[in-house]
Amino acid sequence: MSISTNELNEKIAPFLDGDHICLLPIKKSHLDLYVKWMNNPRVRRLARSTIPMKKEDIEKRFEEKNKRIKDSFYFEIFHKRDKIPIGDCGFNHISWIDRRGNIGLGIGEPEYWNRGVASEAVGLLLKYGFEELNLFKIYADIFSPNIGSWKCAEKVGMKREAELKKHEYIEGKYFDSFIYSIFRDDW
Repeated sequence: MSISTNELNEKIAPFLDGDHICLLPIKKSHLDLYVKWMNNPRVRRLARSTIPMKKEDIEKRFEEKNKRIKDSFYFEIFHKRDKIPIGDCGFNHISWIDRRGNIGLGIGEPEYWNRGVASEAVGLLLKYGFEELNLFKIYADIFSPNIGSWKCAEKVGMKREAELKKHEYIEGKYFDSFIYSIFRDDW
């Protein structure tokens, strides 16, 4: 899904800007992309999604996230050179009292996996979380088979803090989850 130059000029206003990507508010006009991503077996498995998703389901999910804006918000990952949305990322369950936030990320276009895009997106989230949101700790819950996500977490300086044994039930099997974290002082 390429975006026209007119749409780019009118609608692309980066909230967070990186070298190869920018993070934008999620657009309802891109819901069909999210449906495609969440029903792709490779993406779905890494996203721990076991239920087929319809456009209405994705729309409801976005509406629920918008209602929780005080403790959760997500961005669209937009590839600058290729001029396309390629995934989403953001914060879940921010505790303003404890000053910690959980990050999540999904690259919906598999051809962008293992190209440094996730690391750049997480780097933008860490900078935003520590410098603008004044968080003390940022952490991620990573599904053990998602080796790319652990490598990404480690690349940006996160450390494996915990292992949750047989924590996720996917495709008839139990899998471990890993908690990775980074503190403001270590960033």
